[in-house]
Amino acid sequence: MINKFKELLFLKNIKGLGNAKINKNYLGLLDEYSDLDDLITEIEYRFKISLENLENAKVKAEKLYDEITDDPEIHIITVFDENYPKKLEVMGNKKPLILYVKGNVDALSKPNIAVIGTRKPSALSQEFETGLVQNIVNKTDKVVVSGLALGCDKIAHQTTVDENKITVAVLPSGVNVIKPAKHKQLAQKIIETGGCLVSEYEPHVGVNRGSYVERDAIVAAFSDATFVVECGIKSGTMHTVDFANDYKRQLFAYLPENRPEKSYEGNEFILRNNKDAIKVEDINEFLDNLESLKPKKKSASVQVSLF
Repeated sequence: MINKFKELLFLKNIKGLGNAKINKNYLGLLDEYSDLDDLITEIEYRFKISLENLENAKVKAEKLYDEITDDPEIHIITVFDENYPKKLEVMGNKKPLILYVKGNVDALSKPNIAVIGTRKPSALSQEFETGLVQNIVNKTDKVVVSGLALGCDKIAHQTTVDENKITVAVLPSGVNVIKPAKHKQLAQKIIETGGCLVSEYEPHVGVNRGSYVERDAIVAAFSDATFVVECGIKSGTMHTVDFANDYKRQLFAYLPENRPEKSYEGNEFILRNNKDAIKVEDINEFLDNLESLKPKKKSASVQVSLF
């Protein structure tokens, strides 16, 4: 059963409201009011939001509700549902209110690790990442998580589906809008091999600049650990790294001993500035420790050493 889906759609379509305000000030109202008209009356009175804004939000919500629930391929999880990923609670008031899933919903409840990095990985990184992911999916119980972008994300997903294993793609767009478009076939393969596509955006919503950062926050929160294959200091990958630090998730960074000068500068930065980040050169030694890795509590600091 989907809990409070229409009501959440209504709140999300009120102009001026985002996840943070809704999580902080409005969720409690949904326990009191199940009728949208009663909810409108209370919000208009309590928060002084215009009736026109609220009525427009109601119309949009009812239309979206019918469109989305009529699509048998879309699974809906709200923040009120039992299968909402508890790991996302670490995001506080910024946690997504609704998740849209295409594929195997059960993939969201499995142990996992994010594998991420630059859109233009070196040949050295491509070879290493392919071997890394093959070993993760064949020698551990971990599902591979990434963002379906070019480069390292694509290698993470493609290698996993080539091994007929499960991978989760967190999208910066709706699950019916695959960007880049050249990854449509890969997205379908992710579903066919038991994985899923997941997004906080309505199924037909496109990408905007801010949605990449919001996607990165979900990747960091949802993943038990994050492995950075290669990135620059100003890479978008650093958004995920920063969020992983905020959420006290374990970070791993590949840093080959024999590397070109000025390459892997982002990885060097991560290892230099994050005392709990772990340098990785050897896949087998990494796997030995990954199996015993426990998620860190937000108030704790846990060090796992590979060397």
